[in-house]
Amino acid sequence: MALNVVNLLATSRFAEYLDLDHFSIEADVDFDPDRFPGLTYKIASPKVCALIFRSGRIVITGAKTLEDIEIALEITHKALKTHGCAVWPSYDYSIGNVVVTHDLGRELNLATLTVSLPMARTEWEPEQFPGLIYRLKDATGVCLIFSSGKCVITGNNSLEDAQDAVNALITDLEDL
Repeated sequence: MALNVVNLLATSRFAEYLDLDHFSIEADVDFDPDRFPGLTYKIASPKVCALIFRSGRIVITGAKTLEDIEIALEITHKALKTHGCAVWPSYDYSIGNVVVTHDLGRELNLATLTVSLPMARTEWEPEQFPGLIYRLKDATGVCLIFSSGKCVITGNNSLEDAQDAVNALITDLEDL
């Protein structure tokens, strides 16, 4: 079963320090450090957002594929360099979060799930949030389960972890 990835978040570091005031003027990008300490650099293709911080850290969010992350990092690195920022010639990145969705293909009674699933790993407060929060036993992911049967699984550190989380969720809900 193919994963439906809705967001990949990756972090990298391009330098010890980045002059965001200079970059915002040169690149004609809004930057208001009183509202948010990072500069929001929007990239049209792939449609992602790079958050650039003075510490040289970069956060890429909104990517759907690893290729999107790599392209976004290249675009951001080149833009910083082109506009006079001293950046390292090479960089690495790491995945910080993978968010996927999954449709179980059936409607669920969340009240029944609340008492059927392990209580220590289940939260359901319908007055606060319409979904059931379910923490998987042997996976890092957290599942938001909705009565429609649609699920959002977040908190994974890789695509493999996300697939394992989906499989664990399916197994946990099979007999209910």
